[in-house]
Amino acid sequence: MDTGGSADADDGRTRTWVIDALNVVGTRPDGWWRDRSGAVARIVDEIVRWRATINDDVLVVVDGHPSGRVREGMWYGVKVRLTHTSRPDAADDEIATTVAAATDPTAMVVVTADRRLRARVEACGAAVEGPRRFLTRLADVAVRREDRVVLAHFGVDESALLGRGGEARVYGLDDERVVRLSHPGTDLAMLRQRRRLLDDLAGGDIGVALPRVLEQHVIAGRGVSVERRLPGRDALDVLDADGTDRAALVRDHLEVARRIATLPCPLRRFGPIIGDAPTAETFRAWSVARLGARLARGGPAFAGIDPVAVTDDLLAVLPPADRPVVAHLDAFLGNMLADGDRISAVLDFGGLTAGAIADLDPLLAVAYLAPEITPTAVDADRATARAWVADVGLDRAVVAARRWAATMWAGEPDDQPLRQWCRRVLS
Repeated sequence: MDTGGSADADDGRTRTWVIDALNVVGTRPDGWWRDRSGAVARIVDEIVRWRATINDDVLVVVDGHPSGRVREGMWYGVKVRLTHTSRPDAADDEIATTVAAATDPTAMVVVTADRRLRARVEACGAAVEGPRRFLTRLADVAVRREDRVVLAHFGVDESALLGRGGEARVYGLDDERVVRLSHPGTDLAMLRQRRRLLDDLAGGDIGVALPRVLEQHVIAGRGVSVERRLPGRDALDVLDADGTDRAALVRDHLEVARRIATLPCPLRRFGPIIGDAPTAETFRAWSVARLGARLARGGPAFAGIDPVAVTDDLLAVLPPADRPVVAHLDAFLGNMLADGDRISAVLDFGGLTAGAIADLDPLLAVAYLAPEITPTAVDADRATARAWVADVGLDRAVVAARRWAATMWAGEPDDQPLRQWCRRVLS
């Protein structure tokens, strides 16, 4: 039962919102229990969009363990905390402890419908808001109202959300198609370039399905693509599912990542395939420029890292190329779908996709099995990856490729776990 309550008073203080995630999710009778991690990921995404419109701090507390789609740490300004246990009331205890330990509990707002938790935090001086009022607050964000206008054109609503990437949100349209709704401000010319890239990639065959644009539209000023729906489930979830042959899935993941380089490359120069960022005659020249720009964006935390040395270390263990090959650069398990212990599709070819050198993608995929990036991966999965690398003769390149990847991602301030990984690798 939603106990109501609201927190609309504005006394000029910065407040801290503490959100009982599963309690909020549970107020929506939308079948969330069939995909708990997906439902939590959707509510976190909604909270992120709302957080961008306010100055308050936000903490989301989630019952349970890490999953492929729900990670701990700071995510676009929202802090996510997991209880790491499925014990009943674990999130309630975590929230009550957090409020009691706060310097000023009266500046906190707890979002929950749980009566016992409400009594505990109110006794400390915190305010409480009910989930229904809070969901209305989330839904009233202007950009979400814009999204709903676009989605209504296709007869779907926000509950059809399948996932969020750096460039778009993807919604299920039917069994055969998805709607890819670009983030506000996306350059429409880049969408057309992405469609051409996918058309080019369709000329190759790596044994799994790839995205394909069926239609493109501009609706209410937003770029929208209708694409074919790809087979399989989120590979991160499949990896952690009961009965999965984890070793077989990890090895197939790396094999598919390696085959990406055999797809037709539309570039004759090295660098990004989409957008207007500069390309170069050699991989070395492009890499040094790209890594230098990312380090500058990363700030003082990455001072002292030399993009020339990082690039040269990589080229010392990977052969140079006269012509570029297609490199996804983000071919981790979260950008793949799986069916059983086999990869069924590769997602998210876009702004990162570049003309680069062979074997870069599988080496980066090995690096991305780090716990900060792939929380469902375990030590046995990483051991499988190391064995695969040795089998294909790339073991000498692992360390250099990991440092290259960490340098490439050093300028991502909004993903705290990824940033922590970069600092750990580059330290």
